[in-house]
Amino acid sequence: LQDLAKKEKIENIEFVSFSVDPEIDTPEVLTKYAGNFDVDFNNWHFLTGYKQEEIEKFAMDNFKTIVKKPENNPDVIHQTYFYLVNQEGKIMKLYSGLEDIPFEEIINDIKTLQ
Repeated sequence: LQDLAKKEKIENIEFVSFSVDPEIDTPEVLTKYAGNFDVDFNNWHFLTGYKQEEIEKFAMDNFKTIVKKPENNPDVIHQTYFYLVNQEGKIMKLYSGLEDIPFEEIINDIKTLQ
């Protein structure tokens, strides 16, 4: 998506990824992970450093989605969505981030906010 936005010359855009497992996802771990995908850190931010309870509450309050790390299980339960958020912080649309990701639709929707 970041590469497509560059190709389409979309400026003034920020990508934000929230860790759903902040105890494991240190800044070093996220930087290494991002290195697998040739991430441009100029406009893509990987957030971590908060408590598990904080991201669980934040996800429900702001994105109306579940994030839950069960006891005695290393896997975090969470959705895999892309959210299009406007300049005022309002969620405009969400997209599947798991299968058949509608990259072109997302790019076209981003252009409507420019």
